[in-house]
Amino acid sequence: MTKNKVFILVDCSGSMSGEPIQQATLLVNELVKSLCNNSNSRKAKASIITYNMEVKEGVAMSPVTSVKAASINEECSGPKNLGKAIKYVNDSSPESKLIFIITKGKPSDVQLYNEQIKLCKNNNDDIIVLHGNIDKYGDTFNETAKIVSPWDSVNFPEIIKVLFGGKEKTSSDGRDLLQEPPKVIEIQIE
Repeated sequence: MTKNKVFILVDCSGSMSGEPIQQATLLVNELVKSLCNNSNSRKAKASIITYNMEVKEGVAMSPVTSVKAASINEECSGPKNLGKAIKYVNDSSPESKLIFIITKGKPSDVQLYNEQIKLCKNNNDDIIVLHGNIDKYGDTFNETAKIVSPWDSVNFPEIIKVLFGGKEKTSSDGRDLLQEPPKVIEIQIE
């Protein structure tokens, strides 16, 4: 079953300050672009949520073709309350969904995180973790995530194809196409 809601959770804790949050912004933009360029995923809706001590919905649930991530203007400080962010997602969307987590560490609120991940598993949610320090903390997510990928080698078109099927939309000269071609109309003249 294809999931129609995509939640992009971006770690804005203290360890993400400076270059890491800039890299996370690039990852979000590439992810949204890949969602728009796939024939199946471009019909989905997406939301961008930041988390540290607090959880904030930076971009409300919208069609992926209208999501603009430009930059994440969040002050990076405090703990990684990923459990709190996943609880926010679970509370706002009881149906099966995709959750992308962009982080550089592991959750600070471990008990709440474990409770919420259990709910995600029971709900058949797919979790994809994009990790900036995979050698140190990547194993934290191996049992819960469908895909765990390091930031420097993530292949969004391939991940989107695995999750949604469909085809990447590009023109004959390699440029990205962001809209469906017009439908062919047959006219019979008698």
